[in-house]
Order: sequence, then C-alpha cells, then structure tokens
Amino acid sequence: MKEWNWKIAGQAGEGVMVVSKMVAKLAKRHGLYAFNYLEYPSLIKGGHQTGQVSFSEQPLFSQRRYLDLLIAFSKAAFKEHQEELTKDSIVVYNQNAGELTKEELMGFEGKVISLPLNEFARATTKTKLATNMVSFGITTAAFGFDQQEGLALITAEFADKNEEIAKINHAAFMMGYEEFLKLEKPLASFEKNEDKQVLMTGNEAVGLGAIAGGIQYYSAYPMTPASAAMHFLAAQQKNYPLVVKHVEDEIAAINQAIGASYAGVRSMTGTAGGGFALMVEGLSLAGVTETALVILYGQRPGPATGLPTWTSQADLQFVLRAGHGEFQRIILTPGTIEEHYQYTKLAFDLAEKYQIPVFILSDKLALESHQTFNEPAVENEVGKYSFVEDSQLPTDGSYRRYALTENGISPRSVPGQPNGLQVTNSYEHDEFGFATEDSKMAINQTKKRAKKYEGIIKDIPQPVLLGKEKADVTFVCWGSTVNVLKDVVAKTDKANVIHLPTVWPFPKETFAKLAGNAKRLVMVEGNSTGQAEQLIRQETGIVMHDYLRRYDGRPFYVEDILAWLEK
Repeated sequence: MKEWNWKIAGQAGEGVMVVSKMVAKLAKRHGLYAFNYLEYPSLIKGGHQTGQVSFSEQPLFSQRRYLDLLIAFSKAAFKEHQEELTKDSIVVYNQNAGELTKEELMGFEGKVISLPLNEFARATTKTKLATNMVSFGITTAAFGFDQQEGLALITAEFADKNEEIAKINHAAFMMGYEEFLKLEKPLASFEKNEDKQVLMTGNEAVGLGAIAGGIQYYSAYPMTPASAAMHFLAAQQKNYPLVVKHVEDEIAAINQAIGASYAGVRSMTGTAGGGFALMVEGLSLAGVTETALVILYGQRPGPATGLPTWTSQADLQFVLRAGHGEFQRIILTPGTIEEHYQYTKLAFDLAEKYQIPVFILSDKLALESHQTFNEPAVENEVGKYSFVEDSQLPTDGSYRRYALTENGISPRSVPGQPNGLQVTNSYEHDEFGFATEDSKMAINQTKKRAKKYEGIIKDIPQPVLLGKEKADVTFVCWGSTVNVLKDVVAKTDKANVIHLPTVWPFPKETFAKLAGNAKRLVMVEGNSTGQAEQLIRQETGIVMHDYLRRYDGRPFYVEDILAWLEK
C-alpha cells in the first residue's frame, strides 16, 4: 500500500494551518483517505508551526514520521525536521530565508529544491502573506493532483472575500505550480475521483454529533483543545434551535449546563484539565440531583498549565474519580473522528436515559486533527428518555422525583409541568427530594442510583478486536491511540488490537473474553503511569505483559510501533 506524507513548516501567522487543511481536502477530492496533524506553540504570535497530511488510496487513520515532501519556510524549519527526511525525500526550501550551507545540509541525502517563495508571492499578490498559496500550488504539482480542483479550493477558501482576493491567490498558486514543474517531475499522479467522505476534526465531529443528538444548550469557557467545539456550535445557532454561551469561567459553564438540563433541554459543556478542575463541585451536584449532562473533556499534558497545545492521555484517573462522594458516570473514549461523532450522539441518549453525567474523554490529537470518514446520515431522530408524561403524574401531590425503582431510574418532571412539582437541592434526599439525614433513606438512595449500572453496562459501546483473530501480540488501547494501531495492524500480521471505546463502567465481561484469547497483551497509552492499565488490573485482575507509553505531548507513530514489534 503506497502512502504519501507531506509537511509544511513555518511560523505561526504564515498560513501553515490553512494550507495544510486545504491539502487534506484536495486529497479527499481525489477519493483518497487523509489525516491532517497540526503542531503549534502556546504563543499568541510567532513560534514554529507545522501542518502534516498523510494520504493513501487505502484507509489511513494517523500521521506518518518520514516525509516524501517537506516545504520549509526557513532554515529553522528545515533543521527542525531533518530527522524525518530520508534519501527519497524532497525539500522545497524558501530561498528568501538565505541559502542553506553545506554544514546545514550535512547528513541529508535527499533532494533540495530552492525557490524564492516569498518573491513568488509578492510578484503575484504584492505581499508575502500568499506564500502559503504558492506552497499549495507546489504541492498540487508535486503529487500530480488536479490543478482545477486546487484552484476551486482557493475559491471556496476566499468565498467570503471579494473576487479579486481569490483571483490574486489563484495567481500565487499557479506561480508555485508552474515553477515546481520546471524543475521536477511529479511524485505521483491522481485523478479527481468520487468523493464520498467528509473531512473533520474531532471537535467538529463532536459538535455535529451533539446536533444529531438533539443538543439545545452549550455553555463553555474556551480552553485548548476543546475550544473549537464551542466555535463550531456557535456558528450553528443560525441553523438549529440551539443556544451557545461563552461564559465567564468553567464554574459558570457547568452550572449553567446543569440548570439548562434541569429545565428539560439537552445540554453540554466542554473543557480541558485545568477547566475541569473548577467544574468538579458542579459534577457532584449533577450526581446527587441526577441531572443529565454531557461533558467534552479534551486532554492535554499537565500538571497545571503543562503543555497547553500538545496531546496527552494522563487525565483518565482524574475523570474517573472526580467529585466528592460516590455517584454514577459514563466515560466514553472515542478514538477515530467518526467515533467522536457517533459517541457524542449516543452520549445525549445515555445522559438523559440514566440521568447522569456522561463524559466524552478525548485529547488534543483527536480533537484538532482532521480525518476523513464516510459521510454520516443527514437526518437523525432524537429520542426522549425517562421523562414522566402529564397523564402519569398523580393529581394528589404524591409525585416522587426520586422514587425508589427497580432499575434506579426515577420518573423525571420539568419545571412548570402540571402535578410535577419537585424539590431539588445538593443534599441527600428522600423520594420527594426533601433533604434528609435518615440513615435508611441514605442507603436506599445510594443503592437506587447504583442500580443504574446494571442497565448502563448493556448500553455502552463494548471493546472491539481489530485485525486478525489470533496474533503474537495484542495491543490494548483507549481513545485516540486506536488510530495509529489501526494503521499498524494493516501493515503486519504479528499484532491485533483491543480498543476500549468506553472505560467506565468498565466492560469486564467483553474485555476478559477478548483478552483471554491473547498470547501477549501490550498496553499502549499516552501517559507515564499506565492509568488504563491500572484500571484494567483493578476491574479484571488481568496483568499486562508489557507496555508502550508516551508522555512528551507527541503522538505515537506507526514506524515506531512497527520497529518495537520487530525488536
């Protein structure tokens, strides 16, 4: 299977992210699978930034390490990524940043094409800001993509500007396209093909899944990497019956979402580690009041501010234990971008049905990377769960909001519903909702809430086995790590994968059955302490034979895991 790997490197503000997304779109329009991985510093302006698109005619889910083509806007951009280059790599280097010396080229065996990228941009647009469009033209030529499709993407990108803006950017594109072909033959040739896929980030997929799930209220304070979900949903307010609130802090975010849910609408909030630390008290409130709530949690490295723009899987135990007292929650851990859509949609049904908080636990890698997947259904039916109908409410004032039921789910009324008057506060309560310190009632209410897990375990996504049924090594993963492992098992028959799309309540029976067939279990996760590994041992008694862990903010690479397998 031939794969292609392209990267552009420059400074923040040079349009690196824009052109990277356009390259991924261009690959998609040629019927290819694509993954767009972005790296950027925690700076308002400046700092090294990259966009990287891996694409193939076969399904592809993650970024690759070694590059076919690098477009370097500066000497620093070339130096930073020299270890990702091979003897077959081509580097298009910006001559306007100064000629590369023999010392700077030492160790590189590939080909360098020096072009005055800034001059090309100024010649066509009178500003070097269009250097990224020159680079887009070079990329289109280098991979033999359809020229007209490249131009069409530029038109779409500048659709909200005047026609002259698109026209001069077309000229910058054509300059790069033609100048590359004067010096080099295309590395490949792709024809425009049927485009059946969508290209989305995890944040966009979460937003789309929320809309499909019937979201009506979203409150959040922006925090990387979850901020873009709020931006996506805010833009959709004109299309759907949806209110999005940019609130003053994360305490307000969770409490407003709880209030909206109490009023009967499907609500959600989103944050990252530092923001969720402020939400924890509100989480306990949702637990004791049995209020439905969906929470998007985007992991990034800590402690404290940590590495704000990099990726991590180090908050699993925090989310698992957050909140004082014992109460029920679901933690969904989607991996692919498609799963982010599917499980966000599901999260609203689960939260409403069981009247509990449901987490979508993701990370920077998944939430901010673009991935292609098959277009989901454009129409979705939104269910309604656990609400009490008017006809079911007693007229004598005997409605019990927290009635002790066999399945732990009590019939729920909403404010203003005739005969549905209820008391709701943060205390332990009796069946009517009145605060109580009676020991028997406290035990009964605790047991009632715990009964929900008997139904939840049947409704959550179960562990799945990817790859062949029998293999020498069985990797175990959760969340975004499944992407790289899907690509690994496509390249070797030595390994298969158990993917956990839900980590709580832990699906013991299904996991134990899959793990029982494995010759050698190897845990793969993005933290230093093996947090999911600990959880598996706690819940099943199963001990892993080995592990692969990464905790520098960077993702796993296919090449590294394959090399580990060979060792």
